[in-house]
Amino acid sequence: MTSTLTLPEVLANEGIADLTGLWPVEQVEDWSRRLDPHFASKDGERRSYVSADALVTTGIFAEVFSEPARRLIAGIQPSALLYHCHCYEIAANQARPHIHRDKPQGWHRDTETIKAYTPDFPSFISIFILLSSVGEDDGAFEFVPHRPNSGMRPGGEIVRLVGSVGTAAIWNRSYFHRASPNRGSLRRRVLKISFQPAGLPNDRIGLEEFSKARANLEDPALLALIDDRRLGTTSPLSDHSEAAAAHRLPPSGRNDLTLTQAAFIRAQTVGYRLLAGAGLG
Repeated sequence: MTSTLTLPEVLANEGIADLTGLWPVEQVEDWSRRLDPHFASKDGERRSYVSADALVTTGIFAEVFSEPARRLIAGIQPSALLYHCHCYEIAANQARPHIHRDKPQGWHRDTETIKAYTPDFPSFISIFILLSSVGEDDGAFEFVPHRPNSGMRPGGEIVRLVGSVGTAAIWNRSYFHRASPNRGSLRRRVLKISFQPAGLPNDRIGLEEFSKARANLEDPALLALIDDRRLGTTSPLSDHSEAAAAHRLPPSGRNDLTLTQAAFIRAQTVGYRLLAGAGLG
């Protein structure tokens, strides 16, 4: 659904938009083939990863961060610095979400984003690119397309990210989201990118996976995305451009929270808001 709103406006107000088509399907299928050997030895793990340094050495990193992708990112956040960059698989035949199992049905906001959440600017952004087809029961990513400060309500609208290989979405990490249980018979494979303004705290950019990735990159435009020397600055990316128009993702389902679960989420949301307001979050 094409919108007259820009991508930053939709990410601030609805939290999620469609990026399908930014990376050709044939290219995404090729990424998955190149990743097969990396995942082959991890088939028994509930959640297995291929990190940023391996994405660089396979050449996938450079293809993910093509000039159009870099310009799109810089149009949202001119000083963007990566926070996540990896592929992961989740196990099949699961009755519960693979992550945040301690939360009601796995629904959560990314904790590190809550204190610095700004309603009118999307500070914490992720992109998911499906590397395997995902149906309703295959552990689909689910997202609440409403501002998060009021919590969730039972039966509220959600966006469910289902589709074939190459389906992609960009979303605001400060909003409520979850991984639904992968009840299907196949492992689900996703490529995840997260970025935020370089001036914000970033406890991941100094990780070994990023330092190894930097050692194997020469292109200045790619290096800038993971350059830890930019941390704490407002240094803009060289690919800065105007904000792209958004392609909205309409709600495609409803949550099945109970009244008790929704009340717990609301109470937790109010608590986070009070702590953040007091400077304690």
